[in-house]
Amino acid sequence: EGEKEAVVSTQSTGTPLLVDTLTTMLNYYLKELVSDTQIKYKIKNLQDVKFHPDKLLIGISEIYINLREQPAFISAIPRDGRSYHSALFTNAIAKLRKLQYSEEKIEMLLEVSVLAAEAVTSEEVEGILTERAPEHFLDPILGTLMTEPVLLPSSRVIVERSVIAKHLLSDPIDPFNRQPLSMKDVQPDRRLRDEIAAWKRTELAKIQDTNEN
Repeated sequence: EGEKEAVVSTQSTGTPLLVDTLTTMLNYYLKELVSDTQIKYKIKNLQDVKFHPDKLLIGISEIYINLREQPAFISAIPRDGRSYHSALFTNAIAKLRKLQYSEEKIEMLLEVSVLAAEAVTSEEVEGILTERAPEHFLDPILGTLMTEPVLLPSSRVIVERSVIAKHLLSDPIDPFNRQPLSMKDVQPDRRLRDEIAAWKRTELAKIQDTNEN
């Protein structure tokens, strides 16, 4: 079977939960493929198990490249604390060069690396915003600033959409009253969403002014 180009569309990333899941998986496999400890995966006859680590590395790299213009994807890369580290893409690029991978695509992967590093600063800003935010702007489960607040119909509690979606994958009940719940039951709170967005714009302007002075 011939090598296929990795193609991932914008729609493939979908919801914030899917973005985080996809990014965590990509970071993990990239780390394992370029790590100095990958010796533990050495197999005498790779062809026998149809395992081609070099092709897999190229395929994963091209997914990063194809999604490099998606802000949600980029910001999710450093949010994964298990596998992401500052040298992740540096190690990948070094190995790709040994494989004589396209320099044009290596430049694109380097762009991903730079954008991910910049996103770390964005995460720090998000931490400042979370500290300043009114309590009703914060998700009651994780304590993070909400961007897509939704109302749980039986408990009447407002939570972040991606947080409750992740919870429901393993436990299809309302965590606040133990009643049955599915994502089709939750109700978007657009008024609160707009209120949070307006407050966030004001606070970001204040932070920017502070940094410039």
